Amino acid sequence: MAILAGSTVLYFTPALPIVPAASLIAAAGIGGLLPDLDHKTSTVSNKLQFSTNTRKKLKGLSVLSLGMGILWFVLQQPMPWLWAAAGLIFALASRLRMLLLSGLGLLLLAGYELYSLHWLTLLAGVALLVMPFVKHRGIIHSPEFAGALSLGVVSFTSTQPVLFQALGFGLMTGWWSHLVGDAVTVEGIRSVLLPRLKVALNLLRNGGAAERWIARSCWLCSIALWLMTFY
Repeated sequence: MAILAGSTVLYFTPALPIVPAASLIAAAGIGGLLPDLDHKTSTVSNKLQFSTNTRKKLKGLSVLSLGMGILWFVLQQPMPWLWAAAGLIFALASRLRMLLLSGLGLLLLAGYELYSLHWLTLLAGVALLVMPFVKHRGIIHSPEFAGALSLGVVSFTSTQPVLFQALGFGLMTGWWSHLVGDAVTVEGIRSVLLPRLKVALNLLRNGGAAERWIARSCWLCSIALWLMTFY
């Protein structure tokens, strides 16, 4: 749906050069995935971490290494801290997604504070910092957050070259299309300011046959729009 939304936008703005046009489509696809960073096992989150089985093994190795470190210390063996360090490394590797998101969030916050960057940097930094700790389809999936993010992107890119404007517009197109897609499922999306306000049309279930056919249809329609746009 995100690619189709970006392709539709591109169709109605055919004056874009090829590079900004391709960037808009790519940004729309990325924007359609980003809201699910708040889900531990989503498509985009799995790109930032090891598989479930590997994470379990890493956690087990972490406990084993720490245990060996304690045993080495009790037995007064040399360098027990090596075991403890290994345990810490294994523990961090098992939490790679949280480490990357929180680290990037802190980096953006530091950049905002030290170099007086655009307030979009502050918003993105806070969002990334809390992303591993908020529930799925919570604040990150709310229309309020999407609205604030859209205002930030428009404010930042309005004074930038066409390429950056295309990237920003594509990103927001993909993000909003994700929310629209979630709104037609059973879980739906919910407002943060008005928690009782929920949009869940219950038209399809995640992972079902209907969703797969919709995805295929979106790709076919997108390709058709590309052909009409460029030819």
